[in-house]
Amino acid sequence: MINKGKGFWHGLCLKVFAKTGETCMQGVAWFTGTHRQVERVSIYPARDVDVPGVGAVRLVRTVDCLGAMCPRPQLLTLKVLGEVEPGDVIEVVSDNPTAVEGFPALAQTLYCTHLATIRSGDSWQIYLRKGL
Repeated sequence: MINKGKGFWHGLCLKVFAKTGETCMQGVAWFTGTHRQVERVSIYPARDVDVPGVGAVRLVRTVDCLGAMCPRPQLLTLKVLGEVEPGDVIEVVSDNPTAVEGFPALAQTLYCTHLATIRSGDSWQIYLRKGL
C-alpha cells in the first residue's frame, strides 16, 4: 500500500524496497524519518565528584557513550560542550579504548581542558572543562 500523502518519492521507495524483505522496512523507516537513534546524554542535576589530581569538581552533564563506536562519542561530546557554559565540567563515560585515546587531543582542538581519564572496570570516565 502506498501512502499518497507522503508524495512520489515515498511511493517509489516502497516499490524499490518491496522485493527485499527486511531492507524494505529499514529503507522506509529511514525515508520517513521514523528511524532515530536514542541519544544517551543525561540531564541529571549537577553533582560533585572528586577527580584525582584535580580535587572536587561540579559535574554539569554526563555523556553516556557505552557501546558507542567512533566517532559517536566525540560527536556527542561536541554537542554537549556546545550546550554548557564556559568553565563547566562534563563527564564522558565510554568503553571504547580508541575513543578514549582521542579525547585529550579532541579537548585541545575544542579549546577545553582535559582534567583526567579514570578507568573503572570495563569503562573510562573522562572529565573535560569547557574553555581553557
